[in-house]
Amino acid sequence: MSFRCQTRLRVMLGFVLAVFLLTVHAAVPASTYVGRGTSPDPNDNITVAVNVPSNSSDSLFFHFSAPAGQTWAAFGLGGQMKGALIFVTYAAKDGKNITLSPRLGTGHVMPQHTTSVQVDVLAGSGIVNGSFVINAKCTGCRSWSGGSVNTASTSQNMIWAVGPTGNLQSNDVAASISQHEGYDVFNLDFKSATGTAGVPVLNSSSTTVDDSPISGGHFHGGGGFHGFIMCLAFAIVFPAGYLLLRTIQKVWVHWAVQTFGLVVVCIGTAVGIAVSKRDNITPSLTSGHQILGLIICGLVLITWTVGFVGHSIYKKTGSPARIMIGHRILGPGTVFLGLVNGLVGLHFAGNHPGLAGFAIVSVAIAAGVVSVGIIFRRRKVRKEAMNTPAAVNFREGQTDPGHTAEQYPPPPYNHGGIPLQNYRNTGQVYA
Repeated sequence: MSFRCQTRLRVMLGFVLAVFLLTVHAAVPASTYVGRGTSPDPNDNITVAVNVPSNSSDSLFFHFSAPAGQTWAAFGLGGQMKGALIFVTYAAKDGKNITLSPRLGTGHVMPQHTTSVQVDVLAGSGIVNGSFVINAKCTGCRSWSGGSVNTASTSQNMIWAVGPTGNLQSNDVAASISQHEGYDVFNLDFKSATGTAGVPVLNSSSTTVDDSPISGGHFHGGGGFHGFIMCLAFAIVFPAGYLLLRTIQKVWVHWAVQTFGLVVVCIGTAVGIAVSKRDNITPSLTSGHQILGLIICGLVLITWTVGFVGHSIYKKTGSPARIMIGHRILGPGTVFLGLVNGLVGLHFAGNHPGLAGFAIVSVAIAAGVVSVGIIFRRRKVRKEAMNTPAAVNFREGQTDPGHTAEQYPPPPYNHGGIPLQNYRNTGQVYA
């Protein structure tokens, strides 16, 4: 056989093989879902496609893609977190590849990594054009501790979720993740996806498109209550207590309002700790927001105690206690730290719209409190100056009518003093 014939034969065999492979690959059945993600960018979609091999009783193939601008993204087998088998994806330590972590959901807590299923990441996976892309085979994932899938179902319950904006780079399959920023539920036709085994091929004939708004974020429940009452304490209650002291000058009102604020902070701190433990949100309390929160709670208690002790000393002695200097420094400083930690907490919770709003409100409140404090302090200084005996004498042009010469005799001449005289009848009066 000539060289030319051999070349032609090789080309023909290659062409036939390519056509065969494409035919086999195209024959892989799949059921696909495409949903809108949390980003306003219409290209930031969540895609989940599943293939159910007919020659296996415990494996599935799947394709998953989601925006890599989120700290993590995941989809799960099941209609809710509790009892679901969840596949969590985040950037690997090198920032180019991905880490795929199979986890079991037990409720509204961080799902825990499981070794009861085996996931093999296949070719084509990684961070591609700003998206997490996963092609994988999962073995032992048709049933698991707490749940299972029905491969004959035409409407198998599924879920997806994405974390807050950011970057989590880790090779640890058990890495801690923050709560989701958004999530949704959907269904896939597993029956029509059953057949030849292989990574699903995306095509419009087997795709379900969901353009409905995603279900809400994770700033809810106990976490939402914690954030609300802490913002209430530092943005409203404590500033109100300060302003009431400056305006109506009633110490007992100031004490009552600040005591209420102390109780609110203690309750909010307790709720925050309980939510962190219950939902496994850094349960060791080692995040910056949690550490600063505990410090601030202690400072609030110290500030209240110093103020109470200082006022008690004043009532006994009639003189301001030196300890009140600390109270005047600790009070504003603690409120400032509380506002800052509110911003940190909203970022920690992934509530970015709330973060911007609270920042604006905090600046406005701080500016308002400082302005009112300066105005009333100036008024107080002017009032005290105008009420001195010298000021009264200057305004009236005479000595105090209640003061007699016997009580306040003029200074002797050898002291150089010139006694004030009554100018009422001299014509001009200073008013």
